Amino acid sequence: MERIEPLAPRGFFQYKLPPSKSHMIRQLMLASKAIQVTEIRFEGTPGEDIISMSNCLEKMGVNIEKYPDKWKVYPPKDGLIPPNETLYCGNSGTVAKIMTAISANFDREINIDGDASLRSRSNAILSSSLRKLGCQISSDGFPCIVRGPINPTDIEIDASESSQPITALILSSTDFKKKMKLTIHGKEVSRGYLQLTTNIAKQWGLDTEFIDNSITLTNWEVKTPDIVQIPSEMSLYPMAILLDNLHEKLQVEVETQDIDELLLDTLEVLENPDITKVNLRDGSDVITPAAALMAISEGGEIIGASHTKGKETDRIIRTCELLEKFSLDCIPKSDGLILSGGSYPTKPESPIETHMDHRLAMTAVILATYCGAEIKNTEIIKVTHPDFMQMINSLKLLQP
Repeated sequence: MERIEPLAPRGFFQYKLPPSKSHMIRQLMLASKAIQVTEIRFEGTPGEDIISMSNCLEKMGVNIEKYPDKWKVYPPKDGLIPPNETLYCGNSGTVAKIMTAISANFDREINIDGDASLRSRSNAILSSSLRKLGCQISSDGFPCIVRGPINPTDIEIDASESSQPITALILSSTDFKKKMKLTIHGKEVSRGYLQLTTNIAKQWGLDTEFIDNSITLTNWEVKTPDIVQIPSEMSLYPMAILLDNLHEKLQVEVETQDIDELLLDTLEVLENPDITKVNLRDGSDVITPAAALMAISEGGEIIGASHTKGKETDRIIRTCELLEKFSLDCIPKSDGLILSGGSYPTKPESPIETHMDHRLAMTAVILATYCGAEIKNTEIIKVTHPDFMQMINSLKLLQP
């Protein structure tokens, strides 16, 4: 339980972002299959989701030397090996899906598991796809037992809930024995993350791309780029905007490294104080701080976020629950939220449940800096931003 006291900070405050987990997880995966050693550079502290990825790869024969500002990845000489123990993916759905697809290339049973939050999430789309490709998958969730190998054949995948299954298949295609045409159907969401996957893979040697929602995948040689620099985790930028907007006399400056353009359009919208409607079809990760921002400003509507129900929690319902605890009006919809606006948070009467969702927890902590609160399970924040609580506690130094 974390007790946050109300603060009235003033002056300049440096908000430091961690390295992007979306980028680093993908880069680590490809570095583990490269033909030479890769040096991955970054600023800030990698979160526990990134650590989960590295732990899984180390169980498959990869050696990773970890320094404060870079990791050196030594791929196994003869390729990844099937692990002798469970691949524990922690809280990360991205890691779990990627490791499921990678494991499906082996003709051996491999166990994949994670924490309680991961166990509550579905992996049905990827599991169904892998079964169509000849694999045995014991469950549509986690834990699960995977046995391949993949027998590539043309396949269609529904991308209306998540792009992660497609990312997983693209990253595992380096080991395919023949060509496979993958076609997307359904109303695609999180398109920026899928574009990120293909852009990074092309930097490492992938020589194909999507044409009319289809991509042809076959085995390809993974070649290390000259420089692998991880940008800042820009999906956490709205947290800094929220902190700045809550405290009138505080000026928050965000320290970024090699700015990631993945969410720039969404972030530019959120920086507009007069915004009354936000479409999060491609930016679902920011729904909770975005809703808090709109609740303390003019209010409005969030749309295009139905796929957030399959995240660490049902973020539509849990975001409303969180805001209402702070006396901020919120109405859930099937694909988003309606915020009344015009209010500032008041101290909750009971401890805040974060449901082991790091973005809910961070938003709750920031709201509590204005009015105070007791918040459960703030340790979950470390999956993305290990330095967050220390940084927030440093606001006490800016008290008058």
